[in-house]
Amino acid sequence: MCISTTERLLFGADPLTHIVAAELWGGDQVRVYRRRNGEVVAEDVPFAPWLVAEREAPWRAFPGVTGIEPLAGGHPLRHLVTFNSWGAFLDASRAARDSAERVHRLRSPIEQYLAMSGRTLFKGMIFGDLVRLQLDIETTGLDSEAPDARVLMIALRTTDGWEEALLNEGSEADLLHQLNRRIGDLAPDVIEGHNIFNFDLPYLASRANRLGITLSWGRDGSALRIDDYGARFKAGQHTLPFRMATIHGRHIIDTYQQIQRYDVGGQLRSYGLKNAIRELGLERDDRTHLDGAQISSLWQTDPKRLTRYALDDVRDVDTLARLSTQTEFYQTQLLPRTYQVVATGGPGEKINDLLVRAYLAERHSLPQPTAPKDFAGGHAELLATGVFHPVVKCDVESLYPSIMVSQGITSGSDTLGAYLPMLRELTDRRLEAKTRLRAEREAGNVEQSAMWDGIQASFKVLINSFYGYLGYRAGLFNDFDAAARVTNEGQRIVRQVVGELQRNGALPIEVDTDGVYFVPPPGVSHPDEEQEFIAAVSSTLPDGIRLAHDGRYQSMLSLRIKTYALLAEDGVVLLKGSALRNRRTERCLRAFLEEACLAFLEHDPDRARTAYFTLAERMRQRRVAVPDLTQWGLVNNETIGAQPRVKALLQRTGSQGGDRIEYYERDDGVLA
Repeated sequence: MCISTTERLLFGADPLTHIVAAELWGGDQVRVYRRRNGEVVAEDVPFAPWLVAEREAPWRAFPGVTGIEPLAGGHPLRHLVTFNSWGAFLDASRAARDSAERVHRLRSPIEQYLAMSGRTLFKGMIFGDLVRLQLDIETTGLDSEAPDARVLMIALRTTDGWEEALLNEGSEADLLHQLNRRIGDLAPDVIEGHNIFNFDLPYLASRANRLGITLSWGRDGSALRIDDYGARFKAGQHTLPFRMATIHGRHIIDTYQQIQRYDVGGQLRSYGLKNAIRELGLERDDRTHLDGAQISSLWQTDPKRLTRYALDDVRDVDTLARLSTQTEFYQTQLLPRTYQVVATGGPGEKINDLLVRAYLAERHSLPQPTAPKDFAGGHAELLATGVFHPVVKCDVESLYPSIMVSQGITSGSDTLGAYLPMLRELTDRRLEAKTRLRAEREAGNVEQSAMWDGIQASFKVLINSFYGYLGYRAGLFNDFDAAARVTNEGQRIVRQVVGELQRNGALPIEVDTDGVYFVPPPGVSHPDEEQEFIAAVSSTLPDGIRLAHDGRYQSMLSLRIKTYALLAEDGVVLLKGSALRNRRTERCLRAFLEEACLAFLEHDPDRARTAYFTLAERMRQRRVAVPDLTQWGLVNNETIGAQPRVKALLQRTGSQGGDRIEYYERDDGVLA
């Protein structure tokens, strides 16, 4: 497969631009929404649902089948079956499941339509072209079914800076009707909120249902839909539950989820809105702060202050969305998926979609996933413990993708040869985007800089997902043997880096997959000298493998493997490892760990000793506030079954699956 063909398959074959949404319309059409001259217009296009089957025979006389097309190649899934309606497709899916018939299908009609048509959303647009609406609600409490439950205020903000706080001055029903009218008038492409899936939208839907009101937010006037079953959101190694909500013709983005994906290094202690803004250094000096318990009383005594607080919330949501969601926006231009699905889906699914689209465009048969095999992970090694200064980190850029490209390691199922050309194309595109980013930054073009930064970041996420896809259990083109070859070569290269550092007088401290922390050799102290030193080590590595400077620190406290503290050049302390930073650890202990680590990093161990005994004495004298002694956890089968006391606490508080709870132990041993 030539690069030009791969480029066409990778970026979509259809040139139609400015599609902001697509929805199933009837059973055999898709309504495509496009933004033209500031207006959104709708066009209905034919749609034939499909699946790819192993055998032809079961589908010959199946109701609703309109065609069975044989596909080229020798893979087992070799028959493209099309249907006359979405209902017929659903019947076929159930029949295939009940009879254990082997098929591949996409469960979303829009993903099916995009994959087969070669179209993608947002083509020809930049992030700033989206009409985005931020939403936040203030309520009497967290339980929408409580006797005194009410929505007091709804704060709204749009892309262009328009803001309004809708107040419950007459009745709650009037307030919800106002919200319906505003959403209809503003016609947003995206509605954003912080924890909007698990709180704002379910609360509004519950209150509307109680009052007999339809939240008619769809572009076609249809209602907001909230699923009762739990969806799952993947952020790094964590998979978290949430309540999926959908709006016809619009996308919903939860910045509570997106900031977790943005925080790949795990630097933020909490993903609450105010804390995230504060720790990212984005808090405004005039920001209004309130305790949640004050909201109901302030509604009676100082509604203007509550209004300022609510509007500050939607401003913060806008800030986090601009920071954390542009990667997903630009990925949506590549993938046969909606923006909302891209923002909540895992990386393996995205690579799978790219490959399936490529193969179907060539009318080629599809493989089935191979059985899982165990293989070695990345190389991690602790080489020295103690306090070291100064410390530099070098990093093998895109280690696994670079190995795959330089050594031609690919999926054995990729008979079309699409996998590596796609990876090379994405890599080349990212380099081009980074070049444009540097140029725009030097020219002071803020909006263009943000665009190119979002584009290069979206490419980076997909590039790094190509290796993980080889070990993705559900991937049609997975290949565990190829994944093992990549990790084995990665281990060899990182060990080579460590050896070269030692031979050149450096002191390696910690190795983690593709990076090495080390003390530079004598005579290497300036950033330019560090760059030259790392470049010299890089020159000894295989072709296509590049070592880069990835940070310098005043000092490092190395404790055990993957557990260390760093003192950055700007004085910020970075803690790594669950023993040092765990969001379930009590606040007072987290504060102590930070203080103690800083003391060691600043070569003052006596200060750490003093901090320890000071906290111990405060505990003995019961001078530690209850909130500083709480632990938190998510309500799931693990927490419910952990111990009888936890189960009893959950029963008393009425906590549901997916809730976040904070609890502490009282004198009598009961959890509260």
